[in-house]
Amino acid sequence: MAPPPVIMQRHPLTHFALVLTVGLMLTGCANFRRLGENLKFLEETSVVTAHVTNTSAHHDVYGMVVEWDREANKVLSADFAEVGDVGIFGFFVKGEDDQYLMAFSDSNGNGRYDSSDPSWIHADASGNAVPVTFDPETDKARVEGRLSSDTRLPADLVAAAREFKGARSAEEAASGWRIPVELGTIADLDDPKFSSERGSRGYWEPAAYPMETGIGIYFLEKYDPDKVPVLFVYGAAGSPQDWRTFFARIDRRKYQPWFLHYPTGRRLDELGSSLNRGVGLLQSYYGFQRMHVVAHSMGGLVSRDFILKNRADGNRYIDRFVTISTPWGGQEFAKSGVKRAPSVIPSWHDMVPGSPFQKHVFERRLRGKVDHLLLYGHHAKRSMTLPKENDGTVSVASQTNEHATDDAVEVVGFDEDHVSILSNDEVIRRAYRHLERP
Repeated sequence: MAPPPVIMQRHPLTHFALVLTVGLMLTGCANFRRLGENLKFLEETSVVTAHVTNTSAHHDVYGMVVEWDREANKVLSADFAEVGDVGIFGFFVKGEDDQYLMAFSDSNGNGRYDSSDPSWIHADASGNAVPVTFDPETDKARVEGRLSSDTRLPADLVAAAREFKGARSAEEAASGWRIPVELGTIADLDDPKFSSERGSRGYWEPAAYPMETGIGIYFLEKYDPDKVPVLFVYGAAGSPQDWRTFFARIDRRKYQPWFLHYPTGRRLDELGSSLNRGVGLLQSYYGFQRMHVVAHSMGGLVSRDFILKNRADGNRYIDRFVTISTPWGGQEFAKSGVKRAPSVIPSWHDMVPGSPFQKHVFERRLRGKVDHLLLYGHHAKRSMTLPKENDGTVSVASQTNEHATDDAVEVVGFDEDHVSILSNDEVIRRAYRHLERP
């Protein structure tokens, strides 16, 4: 029996206590069942990603992962993905042995690799194709390369791959575990994948969501070097459509709105690292010298982690940061959720007050480096799980945690709840005025 859809889709954090109770009482709770399946999948798989640095100079580029038993010359599994101009692609894989990453440009448009096609395969220092190596702590592998007309994929691997495919189509033969990554794709905000319903799925289905919906940083217009990018980051169970009012009010003469599209159920440190890598790839590709960040709710924590990592990499192009209703001190009910829920959304671990992530994200200061405007809501609702002063979802105490307020250049409260604050005219005006600060 599934809980009421409105509760789960629109305000899953606000009604967490009720959802948790129902989930504990009803073993058939649909969301917790799907979450359990997703967590099992994440435990049994690893992630491989590649960055092919010159895909924009080619067309019809495909990235592939192939599990190849080289000794038996047998392919055990394979998957492929179309690769965009920035050149990033990734997959979930089962098993960390014998995973080979490669790419090619289908130069003659026949839908298959030919020896004349510009290609790349992960190789050792001598140029010999080798499987990727996974980080034992993160179960991830990340490699980089370039397409070249001088590179040939190993003939025995190509033969084994064709035998594995047989009479099946490429889609039929693929594992279907690709992770579509979009960097710089022009978005249609009305696309169903950006809906609030999909956003809720990204919270409860942290593995299935990226495979079905994709992840990445989307643009609302073609890149313009004369406009400053403003990156918008939504919060837990949120969606890009949360930013409609903000997008409608942004000055398109000066700024170009971008938004992060991501599964909010994943660990926050992982999300911050992924966002930092995505922004870094876009900066290398486009060369912009300034960027601003605007975030709502849990997105503020993800964004702060990303900004700190971006600066640790030696970058200085982010200089304005706006957060709205962010639970800087964690979520009061997360602790009981981690203790009692039949399955635990990974991000809940980081939302427990006093969690290692909560401490880590304030180990370094932003003040004097990145100007942070902190906005919060205090339109309280009665709650069994929140203190008296709250915005219906997050306590005022968490939103105004001293570590965050001490590091902000301005702190302003509004008589709004956790959702309505995103449509408040004064909130939007103050946020955009902050971006204009000299």
